Amino acid sequence: METDTSAHRFLAIRGWARGQCHTPHMNMKKTLVFTDLDGTLMDHDTYAFEDAREIVEGLTKRSIPVIICSSKTRAEIETCQERMGLKAPFVVENGAAVFVPRGMLNMEKQSFVEKGPYQVVELGTPHVVLCDAWKRIKNINKLRMRGFSEMTPQEIADRTGLPLAEARLAAMREYTEPFVFSDTPDHMGLLEGGLREEGLKVTRGGRFYHVIGQNDKGKAVRILRRLYEETDPDTRFQTVGLGDSANDISMLLRVDNPVVIRKKTGRWEYVPAAGPVIYSGEPGPRGWAETVHSLLW
Repeated sequence: METDTSAHRFLAIRGWARGQCHTPHMNMKKTLVFTDLDGTLMDHDTYAFEDAREIVEGLTKRSIPVIICSSKTRAEIETCQERMGLKAPFVVENGAAVFVPRGMLNMEKQSFVEKGPYQVVELGTPHVVLCDAWKRIKNINKLRMRGFSEMTPQEIADRTGLPLAEARLAAMREYTEPFVFSDTPDHMGLLEGGLREEGLKVTRGGRFYHVIGQNDKGKAVRILRRLYEETDPDTRFQTVGLGDSANDISMLLRVDNPVVIRKKTGRWEYVPAAGPVIYSGEPGPRGWAETVHSLLW
C-alpha cells in the first residue's frame, strides 16, 4: 500500500519538524544509519547518489556508520561501498546475510561463517534451494513469471537500466531470487501459498518481487545493533532507517527514527508504525540528504 500526497502531506511536514526538534538530543557518535539503496540513497532510474554525496561524506567524517541494507547482492553492494567511500558492515538480499568486516565488531556471542574478508551472519536460504522451489511451483501452476536465474545479463541490464557489467553483479545471487510477475493477482496467491509450504515467502521491492527465506531487513538491523552495543557496551545507540518500498518496512519498524523516502510518483510507502514516522519531502537521494541533515545536523 502506498500513501498518497494529498492525504498525507501533513505527515511529511510533521516528520521534518520531528527531526529538527530531536537534533539537540542526538549524540552524533552514537548514531547508526541504516539505508536502502534504489529509490532511497540512489536514484531509482539513474542509480546516481550525487545529491546525497556531501551528507554521506559528512557522516563518514563524523564516524557515523552508514549501513547499507538492500536487496542487492554482495558484489553490487561492495561496488556501491567503494563508490560512496563506506567501510561499515552491510546487509545483502533483503536481510539474508549481514557482512561484517573482520575484526570490526565483537562477534564472540554471534554465530557466523568466514567469507573472504568478512564475518558473515547468514539468515537466509541458499539460492539453489529457494530457486528450485520457486521453479517447481511455477511449472506446476503454469505461472507467467521470470526470474533472474532465467535471464541473461543483457536482459537484466535491459530491465534494470544497469550497465552490463553491473547487471552481471546483480545476477550473482546467494540467497534470493528476484522475478517479474506477469500473471493475475489470484495466481500470486497460488505462488505465495506454495512457497509458504516450503518455508519461503515473497516480498516486493521497487522493481521486482523477490522470493526469500524467513529473513527480512528488520532481523538484520536488530542483530547489527546488538553487535554494536556488545562492541561498545558503555554507549547508547540511536538508529535511523531510510527506505522507500514494502521490503523496507521491517527495517523501518526496528529503528528509533524511521524515514520513508518519497517515490518519484509523489507517493510514499505506507508504514504501520506505532510511533511517529518521518516522510521526506523530496524523492530519492535528495529526500535522503534532506531528512538525514534535518535529523543529525
